[in-house]
Amino acid sequence: MEGVSRIWKICTLLLELLHFSQSSITPRTSFFTGSPGRVLSLYNISDALNATVLLLSPDATTLFVGARNAVLSLDVSQPDVITLKNKFDWTPQDAQDRCGGQVENCANFIHVLQFINSTHLYACGSFALKPHDIILTVDTLSVSRKAQPARGICPYKGSERNTAVFVDGELYSATTQDYSGNQPIISRHLSKGQKNDIILESFPKLLNDPTFISSLYIPSEGKVFFFFREDGAEYNFVERFTVSRVAQVCTDDNGGQRVLQKRWTTFAKSRLVCQMEKQLPLNLLQDVVMVPPLANESPDKTLFYGIFTSQWISGQSAVCAFTLGDIKAVFAGDYKTFTPETNQWTIESNTEAKLGKCGLHNDSDSILNLAKKNFLAAKSVQSVGRKLLPTTTEQLYSRITAQRVQAANGHDFTVLYLLTESGFLQKAVLLKSSSHVIEEIQVFTQPQTLKSILLSVEKGMVFVGFSEGVIRVPVSNCSFYSSCAECVLARDPFCGWDSQGKACVPVSSMNSRLHQDVENGSVQAQCTDLEDQNGPPVPKVVQVHLNMLVKLPCHLSSRLAKVSWRFTNHSIVPQFHYLQQRDGSLVFRVTPKTALEFHCVSEEQGFQQIKAIFSLKVQASPRSRIIGGEEMEPIPQLYGDEDTTTPQKSYYNEMVAVSFLFVISLCVLAVVAVMWRRKRNNTACPECVTNKAFSINDSVTLP
Repeated sequence: MEGVSRIWKICTLLLELLHFSQSSITPRTSFFTGSPGRVLSLYNISDALNATVLLLSPDATTLFVGARNAVLSLDVSQPDVITLKNKFDWTPQDAQDRCGGQVENCANFIHVLQFINSTHLYACGSFALKPHDIILTVDTLSVSRKAQPARGICPYKGSERNTAVFVDGELYSATTQDYSGNQPIISRHLSKGQKNDIILESFPKLLNDPTFISSLYIPSEGKVFFFFREDGAEYNFVERFTVSRVAQVCTDDNGGQRVLQKRWTTFAKSRLVCQMEKQLPLNLLQDVVMVPPLANESPDKTLFYGIFTSQWISGQSAVCAFTLGDIKAVFAGDYKTFTPETNQWTIESNTEAKLGKCGLHNDSDSILNLAKKNFLAAKSVQSVGRKLLPTTTEQLYSRITAQRVQAANGHDFTVLYLLTESGFLQKAVLLKSSSHVIEEIQVFTQPQTLKSILLSVEKGMVFVGFSEGVIRVPVSNCSFYSSCAECVLARDPFCGWDSQGKACVPVSSMNSRLHQDVENGSVQAQCTDLEDQNGPPVPKVVQVHLNMLVKLPCHLSSRLAKVSWRFTNHSIVPQFHYLQQRDGSLVFRVTPKTALEFHCVSEEQGFQQIKAIFSLKVQASPRSRIIGGEEMEPIPQLYGDEDTTTPQKSYYNEMVAVSFLFVISLCVLAVVAVMWRRKRNNTACPECVTNKAFSINDSVTLP
């Protein structure tokens, strides 16, 4: 039965993949480029492309941009326009001489842009394959300290990812320190007082071909956490297996006195697991954002939201959350150590409970030797609830930022802003048991390799940097929703319906009596008794002729709403004489029995509303062409060109259902084929089964 078991495992894997695809969530509303529902501000960097790094001033009025060959300061204090304040041109003068034909990287790509203090900026760029750093003044971008070589602080190439963060004027960096990108390094620079500049120990190999993602400072722990992905050396797989990691170093680490001199004594790393039970993990970390705890919560409640994709299956993307408490617990536990003699990883107990804690640089040589070998935590950090948050099989997420928002009822919700590879910024709110993508906004049209995202909570803006410049996106546009029903169905924690002003307005502590239901979107509970509800639309009279093909459109702002067509007595239009297309429109031929009044009805979250009414009036038919023995005319175009900004219904779910049935059929056929082949072999060779007969009563244990 080994063949049946293998087939069953393959089928199980395929069904798991289909199950994942069915869990993908759809944005409720889509705003395409130029849509009046979302007015965006764009600053086009014509002479300094590739806005790779964004940095916002503490007062949120100035946006500093690390671009190609330049550092810019932009005035973002005005709501409708972005203007240039200052520009520092940082073009390598002898770039062509040392690039050696590397045209793609023959420029100065800014990789690090950080505040040293309130008056000075630190910048580090690839500088045409020869990294340099510089210090600039905040107000004028004038040079405060001339450019110097910066090997091991930022990468050589523009496309290579790195991360860096300043803590008390000291720079913690994760990058590669060679042209080929094969020598990864996590280090501290610009150390103050009696502190040493620190780097990683070169042996044993602590990093395995990493891609650095993000670095975050946790003041309550006195630690800097680095997030990255790398080859999982502890797994003995035939195929290369990439794992996502979180690593830590302590800011008070000064290296050992004899062992690990000027080397990290507190470096430790662990695997991050973003995986649903009995499914393949999403193992490729793409980006991370930190959300601090509420004022009355422990720092251990700090959340890290990460974007993950799959190594094996393209098109899958999801968000997982991890808590600081869980990360601390893993680093306080046991560790793995590598034994060269056996080529195996074994678990060593953290008996003295010193591994993973700060202050090790002052400890004994024996403890430092133990820390040198035991840097990989034995346990992995599991996602909160071991579940995925927003998931998608239609677009890949690439960047993330997030914030907590207080709704009208005083409850706090987490809102995620997810940048997709296809150029959309999705806004999702996390609910108790699910996620809801409120909207998606198109911010660029061409695929981007270099991009960045930054949130300003004070200004209520998301800034997106890409190859052509910087675009500013308001976190909400409540005025887009014209009725209480639409305002409530949006389930946007930023917006609520004001029954007195008869408008959807931003939520504030001064106006907490707004009608809003973020968790359930119940229009019946919030809007039933309000007088501001719009009545049914005015019927549109359509002049038609007998035997004419007509197309009645029904444009909806929500992709989650279901469309149905009904007669005046509320009965559903049958499918026999009528065809409802995927965009919701109704197509049919005019006869004396079909020349009626039609209502387009949308249903969302249990709430139904009439979106359009058409009343057909038959006119005396002029002379028409005869096609196939019947009198026909072309389909009339109602209301001009069709609305291209309205998203079309996706048949993805139907495709998944068909695929599901197809996989089941293949599995059944495969099992039957194996069973038939075995029975045939047994019949052809009776002596082969003298002592091992197979019958239908034999039990089979499936995995």
